[in-house]
Amino acid sequence: MIKRSTNKRTARPGWRIGTAVACLLSLTFMATPAATQGAGSFQSHDDGRGFYLGLEFIGSSLHADNQSNTTFFIKDDGGVLLKAGYHFTPTFALELSLGGSRHETSIQTIDANMAAGQIFALYRFSSDRPFRPYIKGGFGGYSLILQEGSLEGRIEGGGVTFGGGFDYFFSSHFSLGVDFIHNVIRYEEFTLSAGGFSANWDIDEDGSMSSLGLALTYHF
Repeated sequence: MIKRSTNKRTARPGWRIGTAVACLLSLTFMATPAATQGAGSFQSHDDGRGFYLGLEFIGSSLHADNQSNTTFFIKDDGGVLLKAGYHFTPTFALELSLGGSRHETSIQTIDANMAAGQIFALYRFSSDRPFRPYIKGGFGGYSLILQEGSLEGRIEGGGVTFGGGFDYFFSSHFSLGVDFIHNVIRYEEFTLSAGGFSANWDIDEDGSMSSLGLALTYHF
């Protein structure tokens, strides 16, 4: 139910990711000299350890590994993530991310919603400058919900996730960042619900999700 046609998406699939990556590279080159110049004067709060809490707005794209020609596909769209983490050292943190995205489909009467809960191990490459790039990886649980009137199909599974980005600290407690993640998902269960009736099936389907986000984070 999550497959989509590649030739129906020629005008849509990559423009958000491509544009955002270009912006990311531009910001990287712009921010690096500023970070270098200010490295001697910038002071992180405390010693770089402690909790942080952030809100991230994302653009999300869903994919199916076994794509075929079909008139049904899920369009790229956006959502919101809430993330919380703890820095055990200035460079290493564990992060929990909860949220999802809402999508239109090629059939106007069908809506799609993606919900995800993920946990990451995160490594920062610098901890004493305003500009702080990082990489991260982990695992998560995912639920894709397709709705048409009172009929609901829920596809659930788990997977691994990895990505990276950067935070730019414009004060000792606040940072603004760009975050990219890619999820490799194995869907294992399908639930169909309608009018109080529900039925479950075991499935074995591969999929993936890519998202690019803009995050505002408060560091305690």
